[in-house]
Amino acid sequence: MQGWLVIMMWLICLGLLVAVVVWHVNKRSGWLRRKCPWMKNELTIYQSRVTVGELEILAARFVGEQRARLAFAPYDGICQPSQQAPATLIRHTEQVLADVFGVSSARLVLTSALQGRNLHLDDVATIVDEASEIYDFSRGLLQGAIEHISQGLSVVDKHLRLVAWNQRYLELFDFPNGLIQVGRPIADIIRFNAQRGFCGPGDIEEHVAKRVRFLQQGNAHTSARQRPDGKYIEVQGNPMPGGGFVMSFNDITAFRQVEQSLKEANEYLEERVLIRTQELENLNKKLVTATQRSEQESRSKSRFLAAVSHDLMQPLNAARLFSSSLAEVSKQAETTQLAQHIERSLEAAEGLIGDLLDISRLESGKLAIHPQDFLLNDVLQPLNAEFSAAAVDQGIEFIMVPSSVMVTSDPKLLRRVIQNFLTNAFRYGAHGKVVLGVRHTGNQVRIEVWDNGMGIDEEKQAVIFDEFTRGLEVQGDQGLGLGLAISKGIAQVLGHDIHMRSWLGQGSVFSLTLQRHTALEPTSLHELPTTPVSGESVHDVSSLRVLCVDNDTAILDGMGALLEQWGCDVRVATDIVSSLQILSSDWKPEVVLSDYRLEHQRTGLEVLQQFRLRLGDSFTGVIISADRTAEVIKAVDTHGFSFIAKPVKPLKLRGVLMRHGRRGDL
Repeated sequence: MQGWLVIMMWLICLGLLVAVVVWHVNKRSGWLRRKCPWMKNELTIYQSRVTVGELEILAARFVGEQRARLAFAPYDGICQPSQQAPATLIRHTEQVLADVFGVSSARLVLTSALQGRNLHLDDVATIVDEASEIYDFSRGLLQGAIEHISQGLSVVDKHLRLVAWNQRYLELFDFPNGLIQVGRPIADIIRFNAQRGFCGPGDIEEHVAKRVRFLQQGNAHTSARQRPDGKYIEVQGNPMPGGGFVMSFNDITAFRQVEQSLKEANEYLEERVLIRTQELENLNKKLVTATQRSEQESRSKSRFLAAVSHDLMQPLNAARLFSSSLAEVSKQAETTQLAQHIERSLEAAEGLIGDLLDISRLESGKLAIHPQDFLLNDVLQPLNAEFSAAAVDQGIEFIMVPSSVMVTSDPKLLRRVIQNFLTNAFRYGAHGKVVLGVRHTGNQVRIEVWDNGMGIDEEKQAVIFDEFTRGLEVQGDQGLGLGLAISKGIAQVLGHDIHMRSWLGQGSVFSLTLQRHTALEPTSLHELPTTPVSGESVHDVSSLRVLCVDNDTAILDGMGALLEQWGCDVRVATDIVSSLQILSSDWKPEVVLSDYRLEHQRTGLEVLQQFRLRLGDSFTGVIISADRTAEVIKAVDTHGFSFIAKPVKPLKLRGVLMRHGRRGDL
């Protein structure tokens, strides 16, 4: 019960407090209205009953019709001229008038007009004073802004008389005292400048008339001219809305100097670029000429080497045939040994020529490759047979570890690389030991040739694969040091890695790393037998009818002598016609051996084709040539004939003849 009494007393006290505050506010408001009557006017001025059109007329009376129309444009679509003006428009009109003669004067004018009473003299004086203050402030602000800009300014009215300028304008033209003043015709100032040459050459009055005409027409213009004192002055003129002209003058001398410097630098740069371009063009022409000359010399060298090698192979072939024939007919040991020495010398010469040809093909990029998948042992086994025989003669212990791995490479080129490794090992490992084997390293295999010979000096190991480089000098060595260079070139063409390690006085190891292949059925490598089958002898080809066709009579004599020693029935011919004339009813060749290049641009392939037309497949056709290019070999193989390279190795030739003999016995 006491709690409710307390709450009621608090409510009564709060009501009394509110009543006192309201009474105090009402009393205070009346006092403010009595003390500040303008507040009443401020409250009522925005509630006046005035139309939109009347407000616009009032504003136009003080600011002009055009400015008033622009000021009331935002309300055109909102308020009609006959509609009562809202408070916002009255405030807007007050602001428009305030821009002309101040806030208080604008409010006084607007209040007097809306209340329908005239202004007192004191009110007019107040308006004029405030407007003058605004004018002075605006003029001072404008003059200060003009004086602090870098351009010179001058203003003329619609009568083309000078009305305003700044100090920079006077500094740029250095006018004499008394010339520049308000009301001075601009024609006088133009004439003064023309007399000093500031307008360029020509009649002075024409310069004056031309520039006055521009001002009268009110056309904006921009021009720049160099004065006699070297300064460049840029002039810009723009007309004013109510008539008159504003002109600005800017000293652009520094800009023109920079521009001229850039122009000169650009001209110099263009000249240097032109000179450099000409030099580069001349250098490029020289490079093109040098490249063409180099390519032509390379082609000429290749053609020369091919031609020389072919011409050299011809007498070498004949010499080898004669030496083999001599060994066959000789019954004396000394003569047989002499013939063997001759044959080894011929083999060395043949090897040198072959090396030169290979180097030429590698340098010209014309070494054709024919990669395939095959058993590596198909390449290693013939090399084993070849070097095992040589090992016996040289007193070398030679071991070949067989391998069943399959690889991807060109078998003929791969054989050449391994053969060079072995030849090098035999040459520098006399009376030592040589091992040929294969190591497996993941998906690759590494073919290695080890020897315990003299080894290679560390200084020469870095250049051992260069042309005409040997590891050590060996007495009686006739090589040119091309074998390892050729091996490196072939390895690069095949994409195999070649490597060498050597220890001076202990031996060396040369290796070739290539990709391993996992095909189920490898490609078989068919080669002509280089040695006779065990148990066979020269008598296996006795009475074999053989026709030899070659345009070199020395080769025919050597071939005939060798084949006759083997017991063959030999006939010889120098071209297609003479070879066909040998055919008769009682003599038909079982083997036709023909050189590839014959007289009058005919080929041995044509000879074999003519015999095939007459004899069918009853004979064996063999092309013998020093031209070992892939095109020739492919053409021979395509027609089903065999190919033997010159110089002819007697063992290989005998193998071909024996193969025909065995076929005939079946």
